[in-house]
Amino acid sequence: MSSPLTLIATITARPGHAEAVEAGLRQLVPPSQAEAGCLQYNLHRHEEQANRFIMVEQWLDAAALSAHQQTAHFLHFGETCGSLLEQVDHQLMHRIL
Repeated sequence: MSSPLTLIATITARPGHAEAVEAGLRQLVPPSQAEAGCLQYNLHRHEEQANRFIMVEQWLDAAALSAHQQTAHFLHFGETCGSLLEQVDHQLMHRIL
């Protein structure tokens, strides 16, 4: 059995669009947390850089993460907020302990 996958997504909004990006991310959280393979899906806003958001996700396995990336709510966020994003950085890791 494989260990859960952890994904840390750092999402940077374009100047002037942080509030719209936050609203879109807030809409993404509840349906993502309800997905069968989701173990954790929490949104954070950077303390000093208000246009930077950090999503801490944990998935049962790679298949659960892949399924998440095909959901209507995930695709909707990309369609509605993708142009408002300056950068998205993903760090994918396996939990050891």
